[in-house]
Amino acid sequence: MLEAMRKSLRSPISVAFLLLIVLSFVVWGTGDIFQGGTGDAVVIVGPEKITVDEYASTWRREVNSRIRASNGKFSEIEAKERGMDDQLLERMISETALDAKLNELGVSVSRRMMLEYAKGYEAFKDPLTGEFTDDQYLLALTQAQLTPKMFESEAKADLGRRQVMSVIVDGVSAPISYTRNLMAFQQEMRQVESVFLPSSSLPSPSEPTREQLQKMIDQNPAQFAIPERRAATLVLISARDLELDIQPTEEELRATFDFRKAEFTKLETRSWVQVPTQDQVTADLVSKRLQAGEEAADIMLDMKLDGTPIVLSDADVSNSPDDQIAEAVFAAVTGDTGATEGRFAWAAWKLQSITAGEEQTFEEVQDQLREDFTREEARNRLFEIMGDFEGSRGDGMTMDEAAEAQNLVAISLPPVDRSGLDETSEAVEFFTKSPEMLETLFLLDELVESDIEETEQGDFYALSVDEIVSARNPELDEVFEQVKSAWTLQQTSNALRALADSAKAAFDAGEAASDIAAKHPQARVEIAILNRYQPEPTIPPSLARQLFAMEPGQSTYVFSGATEEIIVSRLQTIIPAPLASDASLLLSRAQLDQELSRDIESQFINGLRSSYTIRRDNRLKDLALGDG
Repeated sequence: MLEAMRKSLRSPISVAFLLLIVLSFVVWGTGDIFQGGTGDAVVIVGPEKITVDEYASTWRREVNSRIRASNGKFSEIEAKERGMDDQLLERMISETALDAKLNELGVSVSRRMMLEYAKGYEAFKDPLTGEFTDDQYLLALTQAQLTPKMFESEAKADLGRRQVMSVIVDGVSAPISYTRNLMAFQQEMRQVESVFLPSSSLPSPSEPTREQLQKMIDQNPAQFAIPERRAATLVLISARDLELDIQPTEEELRATFDFRKAEFTKLETRSWVQVPTQDQVTADLVSKRLQAGEEAADIMLDMKLDGTPIVLSDADVSNSPDDQIAEAVFAAVTGDTGATEGRFAWAAWKLQSITAGEEQTFEEVQDQLREDFTREEARNRLFEIMGDFEGSRGDGMTMDEAAEAQNLVAISLPPVDRSGLDETSEAVEFFTKSPEMLETLFLLDELVESDIEETEQGDFYALSVDEIVSARNPELDEVFEQVKSAWTLQQTSNALRALADSAKAAFDAGEAASDIAAKHPQARVEIAILNRYQPEPTIPPSLARQLFAMEPGQSTYVFSGATEEIIVSRLQTIIPAPLASDASLLLSRAQLDQELSRDIESQFINGLRSSYTIRRDNRLKDLALGDG
């Protein structure tokens, strides 16, 4: 059947048909076969949706806010690398789910509530009077890239969400008795005495007999079984091998250089300070004071201007918060000042330095061009050979015959297990470098050929299973050293456990720690005070957890791999937490209330999200981000 499919796919009509299908996916999207695509929505949440425009505008505001806060040192690329696009979308999905519930419940927001909400914003208050003003309101919205309609819509949604969430967590308060018990639990300490017994004090196990080793094999057949191994024939098509035969001419390299010239051009960058203002008059005044040599921060303080100066260092014309202001700056010379109306507000600026652009010559990048050309040409030849090889198989040739027809080498590989080890436990290099080959080998049946697969290194391969050697029980001599090592380890482990049990029994019988330590060379005794949340350096966390679950007089032990010691500990006393003051109780209770509220809010939102069908369109998400 596979051969028939290969032959049919080589038909020009089939190729054209497949191209039409692919094109339809590109134009219309794949969507859901029953429900269709998501229209103009990046995400549909039940009856509500997040449109491309909503997501794109919110993303742009978030990024621009970060750019301004970092004085131009943050970029959109960095935001995407940090996953901020996905974080924003998840937050918007939660908010949209909550909005859907608000609409179901008929929750409304009055104009008076909206006004009080706006008055609470510091950014909307006049710097001199401290009162809300319409002018300051409009200026702050402009700087935040928001229209009044957009802000009021977001404020209305936010107020509605707050109403619902306040009802959800209203009255959440931890009982004072619970708070007191929690504090007592957290602050309780324990005094323990421990005996540290080094494993080096144990004698080495004696040499095992063959009977003992055979018994170990019989008791653990799965551990020592000779695993299934598979022999294979491999055809490997590597671009690295093809690169050796490729010698690009200077003419080809120069043509490549002309095509990629923009890559080898470093843009001119400039550093400047920028002061946002409310109007042109203020911007002109600030510009004159900058020209006189005053510092931007001092000017803003003296003129009682909001915010802080924006300092941009080595920014190019395309990587600045406001392209209109950047255009004016890039038309100036070092030391110039100016007042320019930007996209969001007026600003005064002073150009501090210019770093000239640079164009690399052909000679400077010739080696890189040769390397890139060779790699690309090898890749093209690789796909051509791969297509011819697969076409030969589609015509009925075996893998070996198709390889010979394309002058490819078919490599016989020895039987290996699932770890890629041969019968001598040596790793076979092909499987070590490309674990995907090993995975493919153990997915096939005997005498079956694989399709062409790609490795992580970008090579292509096909292989066939020549022989499957079944798993079997070994003879002792085949695994002698392996069994001997396992037997020695088991004897050492048994001796360690016996030593630990003996020391614990002595502790339980009331024997003093010093007397127990005296019986064993190099042993030592330590007494420690354990805090539940502050680890003691010499007491492993697993041992500390056991001790906090015990009563005085009880003992336990662990083996510390880090120090190769047995640590046997006995709980001496429980040190109660100090009596909590009323102030500390109330403070802890307030913190606990906040944690409970957050947990309830989180559970409510998660439950709300799960109650709606959520459908995403990653293609439209990329489009909103400018990646589509």
